[in-house]
Amino acid sequence: MIPTWISIVGVVMTVLSPLLALGGVVLGAYLTRKSDRELDTWRHREETMRMVRWAVEQILAGDEAGTDAGVVTLRSLMRSELLQPEDYDLVAALTAAVAIDRVGADAYADIADAEIEVVEGDSADG
Repeated sequence: MIPTWISIVGVVMTVLSPLLALGGVVLGAYLTRKSDRELDTWRHREETMRMVRWAVEQILAGDEAGTDAGVVTLRSLMRSELLQPEDYDLVAALTAAVAIDRVGADAYADIADAEIEVVEGDSADG
């Protein structure tokens, strides 16, 4: 005959082992999703800062078409969901400092509100 305490331990282990495994799977899934969200935020921020850098370079280059493209890019980025809320103030201040000082307030307003036509190229890149 098996002692009572051994049969109780056997029943408890039989019931708890699948529950512990399920808990481990749930914890692993939670940590993976959290990591994916953080990575996505980081990627958005990297892309945002790359676009900001490009736009500022275009504005500071002095070419009229490049300046217009840089201003439009910064204004569009400020309206985009790509821009993280915590980065909005930085991009807005940079836009005001670089774009308005470079092209003037009136020209900035005209460029920002201009109708933009997207032209697709026939190359593999665009």
